Amino acid sequence: MVPVKYGRAMIDHLMPLLSSPWLYVIVVLIVAVDGFLPVVPSEAVVISLGALSAVGHPNLAALAVAVAVGGMAGDRVTYLIGRKAGARVAGGGKLAVAKQKAEAALLRHGAVAILAARFMPYGRTATALVSGSVAFPMVRFAAVSVLASIGWAAYVIGLGRCGGELFTQSPLLGAACGIGIGMCLAAVYAIREKRRASILKREAVQA
Repeated sequence: MVPVKYGRAMIDHLMPLLSSPWLYVIVVLIVAVDGFLPVVPSEAVVISLGALSAVGHPNLAALAVAVAVGGMAGDRVTYLIGRKAGARVAGGGKLAVAKQKAEAALLRHGAVAILAARFMPYGRTATALVSGSVAFPMVRFAAVSVLASIGWAAYVIGLGRCGGELFTQSPLLGAACGIGIGMCLAAVYAIREKRRASILKREAVQA
C-alpha cells in the first residue's frame, strides 16, 4: 500500500503540470531535441505520460499530437544538420555504428528505411542525418517523417497506456511497466540484429 500512496501523492503534486497546456509544449521540445541529441530520454517521458493518461491527465489526443509534432520538428532539424555537416557527423560510438547501418538501409530500401528506423535504437537520428548528408529529397523525407512520427507516437504512448491500465491504482508502476516492455522489445531487436550480423559475417568468411 505504501508505494500506491506514495505514487498517488506524487500524482497530486504533478497534477498542475499534467493539466497545464504547457506540458504539451514541453513534450514537443523534448521529442524534438531527442531527434538530434539522442541522450534526451523522450521515450521514457512519453511512456510515463501515456501511463498517467489512464487517470485522466494528460489528455491522450493532445499528447499524441504533441509527440508527433515534436518528432517531425526534430527530424527536420536533424536532416538539415546532416545536409550541412555531411560526412563529418557521427564520428564515433553507437551513433556512428547506427549511421553506417542507416546508410546501407537507405541505399537499399529508401523511404521504408526511414520509417522502420524510428523504432530502432539511435535509428531516428542516424537515418535523418544520413538522409540529409546524401541529399535525400526533402519533400519525400518530410512525408515519411510524418508517417514515422505518428506511428512512433501511437507505439510509445500505447506502451505507457497499457501499463497505466494494468496498474490503475499506481500510475508510476504503470509507467515503469511500459518502460520495461519497451526495453524488452529493444533488447529482442538488439539480440536479433547481433545474430543476423554474426550469420552474415560467417557467410562472408565461408564465401
